[in-house]
Amino acid sequence: MASPMAVAVMTKKALELAEDKRVRTLLASIVAGIVIVMLIPLLVMVSIFNTQAGFSQEVARIVFDGGPIPTDIDAELSKAMEEMMDAFEELDQTIESLEEEGFDDIKVKSFFYILYFTKDMTDFDEEFYAGFVDCFVGEKEDDEIYEELEDYLSYEFTETEKVEIRNLYLFIKYGYSATDKITGIPGEAFNDATFAQLMQEATKYIGFPYQWGGSTPETSFDCSGFVCWVYTHSGVYNLPRTTAQQIYNQCTPVSKDEVKPGDLVFFTGTYQTNKPVTHIGIYVGDNQMLHCGDPIGYANLGNSYWVKHFYGFGRL
Repeated sequence: MASPMAVAVMTKKALELAEDKRVRTLLASIVAGIVIVMLIPLLVMVSIFNTQAGFSQEVARIVFDGGPIPTDIDAELSKAMEEMMDAFEELDQTIESLEEEGFDDIKVKSFFYILYFTKDMTDFDEEFYAGFVDCFVGEKEDDEIYEELEDYLSYEFTETEKVEIRNLYLFIKYGYSATDKITGIPGEAFNDATFAQLMQEATKYIGFPYQWGGSTPETSFDCSGFVCWVYTHSGVYNLPRTTAQQIYNQCTPVSKDEVKPGDLVFFTGTYQTNKPVTHIGIYVGDNQMLHCGDPIGYANLGNSYWVKHFYGFGRL
């Protein structure tokens, strides 16, 4: 241990050095360098998770759409986004190899996206992707998926992560998050008495979860089950339980210029199947629909996902 005299000498010398402007400048530069190195990962995280929903919607949309990455984005953030898009390509290949109808690739990627930045996952290979995707195979509730992933990853999800995953999924797939306030039917909604009658029934189920094959309030609904129930039980049109494709086959096609509230909007390629029509919603005006997403709610048809998968409008 240094003697008291030695300590005093060193302290005096340090004070003398601190009075030297050049030394102070050098020390400040060193400290600044250390702080910057420590802050870069934090700044990247802030860039990725910087909205009320918890994640940056701009960054998430670029990653899920596969780029391009703007040139003015921070280099570290750009690198993270590139790594994520590479991982998504691997996930897509793994999912395609399953050849399973109704498989929700956006849900898989939403889990992966949040975990990538919160769990610091970095070591991926073909076996890892296969095991990760396998946790989603089958008609599983979210709680079952969490349990399987926790076993597979030896990791316990926090409630915050669960909220972030759900918000990200709803934003990417449907254009809104669980924190959005759905205040009522937009635009021209109640101008038509028949449409008002339809919406009186439909809005009872806002917030109900998506259930593959569901067709009643007791089971909850899938997209076609929801539409069939609403049209039939509102008294607007007797529409026995059937598929989105069969509903489309019963409709008279209408153009975007002719569409009005109460018409139906159809989508293609939202999951793997040999049928052209894979999803359906009720058009409510103002370029929005009410549909059975997860949960049932409104969605903006201008969202890039719906634009990409749009098939057509129809009228019963």
